[in-house]
Amino acid sequence: KMGSNLAISKEIENYINNHSLELTTVQKEIISYNNSLGDIKRMQISISQCHFLHLIIKISNIKKILEIGTFTGLSGLTMSLSLPSDRGELVTLDKNAERIKIASNFFKKAEQEKKIKTIIGPALESISNLKKGGQKFDLVFIDADKENYKNYYNQSLDIIEKKGLVIVDNVLW
Repeated sequence: KMGSNLAISKEIENYINNHSLELTTVQKEIISYNNSLGDIKRMQISISQCHFLHLIIKISNIKKILEIGTFTGLSGLTMSLSLPSDRGELVTLDKNAERIKIASNFFKKAEQEKKIKTIIGPALESISNLKKGGQKFDLVFIDADKENYKNYYNQSLDIIEKKGLVIVDNVLW
């Protein structure tokens, strides 16, 4: 049937997870930690999204990423691990210092801290500072407070490379 939507059933999700790169020990540890947080764990990306981000970064030859919304670091770590080891860079923004601290500990544990720069503060302000500093990114991943998505997207256009990508999580929320 033409034009039908692909529903990600449990079977499709299992297929994706069984035929994708194995998650690292630290990625699994973050998921386990998030599962202990109660309802707020819904802020974590799904395992199939980890695989999707990894694939996009690899096939698009992404080297510099801006992540808006760090949470406890699963998406950031996933993207960092997908970057070239010698010249990849991830800048991740979050206004919550406690969550950045938790994410940073996971980044260190995974030996990715040299590739990841964390910035604590309101994201719109941080993006403005990055723009003033002449920073450009190959990929912007937006996964933060939904009411600012349009602002994040619009500001991202000023700091994205000509053939860069903007990926927006939970866009239908």
